[in-house]
Amino acid sequence: MGRVTFLPSGKSIKSRSGQTMVSAAAAARVVIPQRCGGHASCLMCRIVLESGELSPPSQLERRKMPEKDLEQGVRLGCQAKATDKDCTIRIPEGRLKSVVQAALERQREENED
Repeated sequence: MGRVTFLPSGKSIKSRSGQTMVSAAAAARVVIPQRCGGHASCLMCRIVLESGELSPPSQLERRKMPEKDLEQGVRLGCQAKATDKDCTIRIPEGRLKSVVQAALERQREENED
């Protein structure tokens, strides 16, 4: 059993070898957005392997993801599986969330002036 740590939340969970990152995240109460139910068709569940090890990309994942992304550690959470090694996964912020956070930060700055 390896340990998976999810960023930016910092939540961590022991995972069994072969468990998908979407499944491990759900067990840790961390949301990895997805629409297709794990069929690698929506590409919403992109994650970034920050450190450690995941299973090699599946044939389906290789067909769906650009090779450049795979080389940089970008994977599909519904396809990437845990191994017996520990790993740290970053869940990128959605565009809407980052826009809202930027607007809130601007509002805070304006209120301070």
